[in-house]
Amino acid sequence: MTALVLHNSILAQPLRTAFDSIARENNIMGGALVLFCEKEITDSLYYGKADNERNIDVSCRTAFRVASISKMVTAVAIMQLVENKRLNLDTDIGQLLGYDIIHPKYSGTPITCRMLLSHTSSLLDGDGYDHFLQATVGEDTVPHLRTLLTSSGKFYSSALFGDKIPGTFFTYANINYVVLGTIVEKISGLRFDRYCTKNILLPLGLQASFNVCDLKDINQLAVLYRKADGKWMPQADSFRGVQPVYANVKRYVPGTNAARFAPQGGLRCTATDLARLMMFIMQGHPHKKILSSQSLSAMRTAQWKYDGSNGDDYNGLFRCWGLGLHIITGTPGKDIIFSETAIMFGHSGDAYGLISDAYVDPVRKAGFVFITNGTGRGYSTSDRSAFFTIEKQIFEAIDKSGGMGKCGKQK
Repeated sequence: MTALVLHNSILAQPLRTAFDSIARENNIMGGALVLFCEKEITDSLYYGKADNERNIDVSCRTAFRVASISKMVTAVAIMQLVENKRLNLDTDIGQLLGYDIIHPKYSGTPITCRMLLSHTSSLLDGDGYDHFLQATVGEDTVPHLRTLLTSSGKFYSSALFGDKIPGTFFTYANINYVVLGTIVEKISGLRFDRYCTKNILLPLGLQASFNVCDLKDINQLAVLYRKADGKWMPQADSFRGVQPVYANVKRYVPGTNAARFAPQGGLRCTATDLARLMMFIMQGHPHKKILSSQSLSAMRTAQWKYDGSNGDDYNGLFRCWGLGLHIITGTPGKDIIFSETAIMFGHSGDAYGLISDAYVDPVRKAGFVFITNGTGRGYSTSDRSAFFTIEKQIFEAIDKSGGMGKCGKQK
């Protein structure tokens, strides 16, 4: 692997040493770690290979498919429509989409955007959902979302709905954000990728997209890897320098199935730009009204809190949720990130071997982004945290050597 590269700080040698050690111990393919304080990025560290076969290093220009962190952008899109009075979070989503979506056991209880954003909708990922996604990407014509969510649909299964009343029980599910992305299209009239680029990503100055074909240099996109039998195996985004062509995207009709652009996990973004997104979610944009402080505050406000029986807490990882944001409670051995920080917000992700984290401490006004495009140790865990082992090691290194305790104290 290539040596670690550091930018922006001449005082971060202990963090550099720690990150280097963690990267080697966990046998990562490549990775990025970015720290920020208020409106400034304070440290940017890079390690290893973005593309092992072609010997391309991870750098500040490397874009990653950041997995579920993408959901935060989808949530911002929904909140923009709410702010512009084109959407009410508590309206039945069937009214928004134009066809009934009925829980087979609780037909009298509507499913709403608020429930989708907070993963309390009762919708579940499963076989029908997986087959639907495969068809969305692979078939010549993108299937309509109603073929998944209505009882007469080709991909429908009653198992897509949980056994709890909508709005009462937390179950993390990617399908929620597929529906939200489709609602964004239905209301705005724009394809999901184009809506987000026009209204969120470009105004924030981010070189990011939900459409891989928008990337200016496909060579700067990280391949995602898993290691099997001692060999690194590409899992996603292995384009070998050739821009992909998706015929079914050209014929796609907005408002029918935004899963084609993966609002649940398909954002390609550099670690630095992801840090800038987190700064915006923490404190808004100083010059452009992308979303009001009131709407951002609503996103950071708890919609669901774990009480011991009202949700699947994923072994303690998910204990509180806002509108599209994971709210950290700092419970020891569970969702703890920093030893002296209780409440944080952001999102994590894992897919195709990638692990990603983007979180903010709202008191110190500091935060971080960590991404690896593959670890030889896989998704291992320990009893110290509900996060993966490598995540916990990174958190502890930042806590000890990242200088975040000084953020907000320097004037």
